[in-house]
Amino acid sequence: MNVKLRALGAGAIFFLGGGLFYAQSDSTRVAELDEVVIVGYTAVKKEDYTGSVSKVGSENISKKNVSNVAQALTGEAAGVRVITTSGQPGSEPSIRIRGFGSVSGNREPLYVLDGVPFNGNVSAINPDDIESMTVLKDATATAIYGSRGANGVVLIQTKKGRSGKDLITIETKIGFNTPLIPRYDVLTSPEQYIGLSWEALYNQGKLNGSADPVAYANGRLFSSSGINAKYNMWNANAAQLIDPETRMVREGVTRKYTPEDWKDYGFQTAIRSETNLTISGGSGKTTYYTGIGYLKDEGYSINSKYERYSGRLNLTHQAKPWLKGEFNLGYAYSDTNANGQSEDSGSIFWFADNIPSIYPLFLRNAQGGFVADPYYGGNQYDYGTGRGFGALTNAIADATYNLDNRKKHEINANFFLKADLAKGLSLETRLGGQYYNNSRNDFSNPYYGSAAPQFGSLYKVRAELFSHNFLQLVRYMSRFGNHGVQAFAAHESTDWVYNYLSASKYGLVIPDGGDFNNAINQNPAYSYSYNYALESYFGQFMYDYDNKYLLSASVRRDGSSRFLNDKWDTFYSVGAGWVVSKENFLKDSSVFNKLKLKASYGTVGDQAGVGYYPGYNVYNPGNFMGLPGAAFDRIGYSDLTWEKSKQFDGGVEFTLLKSRAIEGQINYFNKVTDNLIFDRRLAPSTGNSILKVNEGQLVNKGLEFNFTAHLVNKENFFLDLTLNAEHLNNELTKMPIDGATGLPKLIDLAEAGFGRAEGHSLYDFYMREWAGVNPQTGAAQWTVHYTDNNGNGAFDKGEQILSLFEYMAQNPNANVSVGTTEVYQEATQKYVGKSAIPDVRGAFAVNTGYKAISLSAQFLYGIGGYSYDGAYANLMGNGQVGGNNWSTDILQRWQNPGDVTNVPRLSSNRAGDTNYNSRSTRFLTKSDYIVLNNVRLAYTLPNKYLTNLGLSGLTFSLTGDNLWISTKRKGFNPTTSETGNSDIYRYSPLSTFTFGVKTTF
Repeated sequence: MNVKLRALGAGAIFFLGGGLFYAQSDSTRVAELDEVVIVGYTAVKKEDYTGSVSKVGSENISKKNVSNVAQALTGEAAGVRVITTSGQPGSEPSIRIRGFGSVSGNREPLYVLDGVPFNGNVSAINPDDIESMTVLKDATATAIYGSRGANGVVLIQTKKGRSGKDLITIETKIGFNTPLIPRYDVLTSPEQYIGLSWEALYNQGKLNGSADPVAYANGRLFSSSGINAKYNMWNANAAQLIDPETRMVREGVTRKYTPEDWKDYGFQTAIRSETNLTISGGSGKTTYYTGIGYLKDEGYSINSKYERYSGRLNLTHQAKPWLKGEFNLGYAYSDTNANGQSEDSGSIFWFADNIPSIYPLFLRNAQGGFVADPYYGGNQYDYGTGRGFGALTNAIADATYNLDNRKKHEINANFFLKADLAKGLSLETRLGGQYYNNSRNDFSNPYYGSAAPQFGSLYKVRAELFSHNFLQLVRYMSRFGNHGVQAFAAHESTDWVYNYLSASKYGLVIPDGGDFNNAINQNPAYSYSYNYALESYFGQFMYDYDNKYLLSASVRRDGSSRFLNDKWDTFYSVGAGWVVSKENFLKDSSVFNKLKLKASYGTVGDQAGVGYYPGYNVYNPGNFMGLPGAAFDRIGYSDLTWEKSKQFDGGVEFTLLKSRAIEGQINYFNKVTDNLIFDRRLAPSTGNSILKVNEGQLVNKGLEFNFTAHLVNKENFFLDLTLNAEHLNNELTKMPIDGATGLPKLIDLAEAGFGRAEGHSLYDFYMREWAGVNPQTGAAQWTVHYTDNNGNGAFDKGEQILSLFEYMAQNPNANVSVGTTEVYQEATQKYVGKSAIPDVRGAFAVNTGYKAISLSAQFLYGIGGYSYDGAYANLMGNGQVGGNNWSTDILQRWQNPGDVTNVPRLSSNRAGDTNYNSRSTRFLTKSDYIVLNNVRLAYTLPNKYLTNLGLSGLTFSLTGDNLWISTKRKGFNPTTSETGNSDIYRYSPLSTFTFGVKTTF
């Protein structure tokens, strides 16, 4: 396969002949030596590049059915982690490239769409329009982006037409979304729940010294000290209901009604449908690509959806022999419903997992019958007057009657010109822009829920963004015998403006009217604008000798309006490579088909984590006796400047055997970030609490590798195995200055559960240590470190050390004893020897095919590390009975003296016992996981049948995404957050099954 490419500017390449394709029956599945990658502002053969990049082509993107193309990167490249924090269709995942780029600043990579920095929602880009995504990792690749490249860069290249190859492609997919990934095991039997509630009250009676704990429990089970009597669903009082001997519901007791399973009403199997039409081709001097798409992606949580209409036009034209132009325009309109997803009592997920099984979804009368809804018809929802869990709320009813809707129009466009001034010398310019208008409309009904006292409310937000980027670039490319040179010098300016307006009104005239004219009372309205500008001068030089010895260098000077004083900084990189396989001593090697060594060093920065006007004093305007006034909010951080990273990268790329049976690359990276953004606490006498400063140092270093083995490569059958992995070591090597002492801060506990200190990672756990359950009393125990002041060999109140790391730093020679305590507040916080960072994380995939049938499967994995399972902790509490459901693990609780268990006794809101599920190592959970992320089965109709049908291609496919997960605990999913910690409000990622038909004319 011969592919000729000409670099025409900032991220643009044009096909002049031949074709890039993947055939399932020959060696073209093996990566070509002449593969071209787009890196920053140029395109180079991968073999000639000294940096670290990972390219994901359209064939891998199309295997996954995602509404946001960033999710298609999942598992595709070592060192690239895609975190799907919500199952809401269209939501934005978080991407982390080679660790954690900052302590409290920005960690997201820069997106570049067709050569222009992209500021909108990646979900606005139709995955079907994308030719490739390239992830830039090291300084050689990212330093050319200067102050925006610290966290890596994701280059998105859209499809273009090819001259002489006119194609019409129609692809239709239909499928469904479902909550296939399991949730936590919780109590589902009302009888089981009420029996345990009675036991909790019985234990409480005994602990409080009651002479008759049975009577104590019976008297409180259905009362204000227990469960509201209106939720007694049995035809019995407490004494008739519970057998004190078994602590269970007596046989023969009947129910007035059976409560609904809230999950059955909150979750659903929902439809996903997608259609894309593309027309591409060209002749003579002009090529074109047009694509239109429609996606309707309904979530499994009721009234959640993402609907997108998209269109794209790419044109290229050779206007003169010396002048070529390109125009690229994309548009997307999206309509999103996100009902039931607030992080409060409006969350369907909180209700579904945590509401005790005794509570009905619908309101019941005294006899247990349904109550008719006088407004909406049908059965009236129970809004929980007197309910111990989520009183006065009903998330499923709110998601049904209310609306949280967002509509967004988004346009991105760029215009590119290249003028050939002389042989090898060209002038290139690109003007790109982006605009979006986002409208949020919230409606709260006038009859039920939080807005009922106001007779309904409306909340509206209007946000718009406009940004433009203007590039001017002079490029020189030439070869002199064995010497190859490519260099450019450029100037780039970026302007960004964001406008925000919000208003709310209440008191609806028409109960379902959603316009402000329908409401009679208004709350204060708010609006503001953010803007910044970035000015850049930069250049790059690349040299090779005989395509064997490689050198590269780049420098960039950035000036940002975000900073008040120190606005400018310089970033650079140098890189070198050696294609060893081209040396005479390896030319005839039967082992190495390709072998390249490479190394690079450079600096990059970040400005996004500081806000827009951090250097200025901030005042809040207000009304002072009818006159304009302003209240002081905070001081400006006038000396705040760039976070800056120094990066070293070294690696090897290889292909083994003459058949190229094994391909791989191994990279070592070391990234040192200085001038970290930290919050320095100020003395109260200053009138300010925090000063943001640039202090401290963070190191991310590690090893990553990619291997692909072409195990079988026959005419009618192939079998490939791919494996990638990343090992990361993260360490704070310098702490910021403590304003109170003038010395480096010993430890920062700003993020709950973690301790930031010199010599530790950002995510070393720092908390109280669980010491098990007292087998005689069932009380919880924690470890306490103490100073045995009276020498009695036992812990006495007042001797405890609250924070061990700080105490030992201040008292290095202290004699510290270790014991246990049953008082949570006395337990010692300390490093517990566990980290949220795994030992290794990555993916592996199997690709196989026989004749016209192909099958692929991708798995994700993580080995080592721990996560805090707070959602599970919430299901193991000792609050007032009726206040929350329990995990089925509560059945392992302590019940009698001598019981050996790790689950303490039950009680009901008893002082001290309510801390049994407070933050401690009890809920640190091994975060090992394996996920079946994607499976695709496809059948492509052989060519001999296509001619008679007038087609050039016809493929049928069946795809499944996010199908299965195995973790330490059912319901625990450490892939959905940066640290693996669980969340009681999280919309767990959905599972998708899709059938598709792709037809090409």
